[in-house]
Amino acid sequence: MCDAARPMYHTDMHLEASDLAALDDAQRLAVLETMVIGLVADDKVVPSELRRFEEIVMGLPWGVDREVLAGMVRGARERLANLKTSAEVTDYVVRLAEKLPSPALRDKLVFTMATLMYADGEVVQIEKNVLGLFVVAFGITSDRVAAIRAALNVPTPVPPPSSTTTN
Repeated sequence: MCDAARPMYHTDMHLEASDLAALDDAQRLAVLETMVIGLVADDKVVPSELRRFEEIVMGLPWGVDREVLAGMVRGARERLANLKTSAEVTDYVVRLAEKLPSPALRDKLVFTMATLMYADGEVVQIEKNVLGLFVVAFGITSDRVAAIRAALNVPTPVPPPSSTTTN
């Protein structure tokens, strides 16, 4: 059953157990921290976003029990809360990117972040800025951005009518 308010996502962009299998602990933590950023990017976490986050996180094999995983999420949120300047945020994202060299995994993470952000039905400007920061830090090409956007299967907003008139 498909909820009309919720977009349908193509499956090739979903994170899977095999994506985490080859990663070491630091890389798995970087994946989790990237998803936490997607959750909290606009400083408001609504129930639909939290449900989507839990659905994704609990569906992946992190190699730790649930309590440890919850502690990892809390730690990620605390680290993010301690970032005070845009330079600190950029450095943090660059460090995450350095831990995640796989282009396919990077694509999936940006897709996952976008699904988290869209879980409340909209992606606000700060969330778009965060996605853009990750696209740049992850070195995602414009054709891959287009593929991610297509996989999201969300309607493209209709531009406002032109203010010029023709005679």
